[in-house]
Amino acid sequence: MERLHKFTRHLNLSINNKSACKVPHWMGGHEVAKVLLEQGVKQVYVLIGGHVSPIVVGCNQAGIRCIDVRDEVTTVFAADATSRITGIPGVAIVTAGPGLTNTITAVKNAQLAESACIIFGGATAQLLKGRGALQDIDQHALMAPHVKWSISISQVKKIIPNIRKAFDVAQNGIPGPVFVEFPLDTIWPQKEIMDNAVPKIPPTFEWNVNKFVTFLTDRVQRYQLNKIYENAFQVPPQYQKKIYYNSAFKSSKISNVLIHLRSAKKPLIVLGSQTTLRIKLIKRLIAAIEHLGIPVFLSGMARGLLGRKHNQQFYHKRSIGLKNSDFVLFAGLPTDFRVDYGRHINSGAFFVMVNLDSEALNKNYLLRRRNEQILGDPCSFIIKMAELTEKGRKNYWTSWYDFLKNVHNKREIEINKIANEAEKLKHFIHPIRACLALEQVIDDNSYMIADGGDFVGTAVYILKPRKPLRWLDPGVFGTLGVGAGFALAAKTVNPGSEVWIIYGDGAFGWSLCEFDTYVRMKMPIIAVIGNDACWSQMYRDQVFFIAITI
Repeated sequence: MERLHKFTRHLNLSINNKSACKVPHWMGGHEVAKVLLEQGVKQVYVLIGGHVSPIVVGCNQAGIRCIDVRDEVTTVFAADATSRITGIPGVAIVTAGPGLTNTITAVKNAQLAESACIIFGGATAQLLKGRGALQDIDQHALMAPHVKWSISISQVKKIIPNIRKAFDVAQNGIPGPVFVEFPLDTIWPQKEIMDNAVPKIPPTFEWNVNKFVTFLTDRVQRYQLNKIYENAFQVPPQYQKKIYYNSAFKSSKISNVLIHLRSAKKPLIVLGSQTTLRIKLIKRLIAAIEHLGIPVFLSGMARGLLGRKHNQQFYHKRSIGLKNSDFVLFAGLPTDFRVDYGRHINSGAFFVMVNLDSEALNKNYLLRRRNEQILGDPCSFIIKMAELTEKGRKNYWTSWYDFLKNVHNKREIEINKIANEAEKLKHFIHPIRACLALEQVIDDNSYMIADGGDFVGTAVYILKPRKPLRWLDPGVFGTLGVGAGFALAAKTVNPGSEVWIIYGDGAFGWSLCEFDTYVRMKMPIIAVIGNDACWSQMYRDQVFFIAITI
């Protein structure tokens, strides 16, 4: 018993020690806002909850715009799109438990689309974890398979260094989402936690075992809380910006690629989303492509890179181009279902892949082996190729250009023929006619956002993005419901630009509640819905299955 009394006296000394930081009005939420400003974040996307309220208050007071949405999944879709458009990881803030579980689809979409974004999730106080507190679940087990890194903030003094690390991890190598958990006792004011999380023990002169255990528990909890706030709000070390993408390549690999390019008669480049990650280099990337003079197909976020009518860019029948080429460079995209797992590529072509992901370099290797695999930033690689290549080689490939133009023009004739025949429809608008009409009216400064199946499948080969980073689609995950969040990000980042969402009627259902957000935030959005009143892709399959079973 005497040893227990000595321990309680030690706890009292720790609690009353002047070095213990007690800040009644300041809170960890302000520290969060401080580091977000340092990282260049200008807006966050949030669905408010008590667990994260101090972060939202801190951001608001720091001048960071808080976009309050209706569905948690929208916060992450918007953070994903913000990253793609600005090059700065977007930030989503959601409350604990169901607030976080509602984000999973968008988090997985960001992971597969290789988008750097940060998810802040609230959590119960550390003293109450595992004791049946409100919305208390193992959030890291939920998030770990879908993020690059997850961390729970254990002390206020760790907020800034851990968020800095979160931004570094999200952007380094293959970009992706990161999860940061904030227990209540790290972001709420210390006085509020002390007053509400720890029960007050009235003084008494009558001691028994139960009362002593209660008293001891109280002191231990207060000691733990003071450890959480120990040395809080100290000035952090100065932050040093980092370079996140490997742009150093073996000279032997570059030389080998250039040797085969110089002897090629039918070269082709296919650019994927990774080529647009280094936003500050986009102008140099465009100049490098023009310098090389090679015909180009664009996919993902690279759509719009060369504008609407660039003479090196082709829109139609990429598979025919790949099957007839003798040199193919895949920059920043894998050999997945979009290119029939690599089987579209001529087996006799010299095939080069440049990618940030070593797994992507080897994916479906047995179906189409690579002649050169280069791990690194595809944007930097193309710029380096241009620096080592003489200008004006486009003239060597005149017949190849003529072939691709002929294929392209035949497809254009087919599309216009279908559109003309569709005019005979009395009660319906053919999707091709609708998309051709849209192509004539969409402003050159507009964002186009694709969210749907059948209708969007038509829009993809008719609508032509006007500028770099102005086309947004879900990516390889094919997620329906991205439209609302993507549009919210585009309008927030560039309020003067028109934002067009091309919806299927099924996909539109997931976005409907966010039109309230657009009204509240005074963000005019244009939505075009291809309403065929069914899930047409599924309908066609079902009709086929019925036909073969009759």
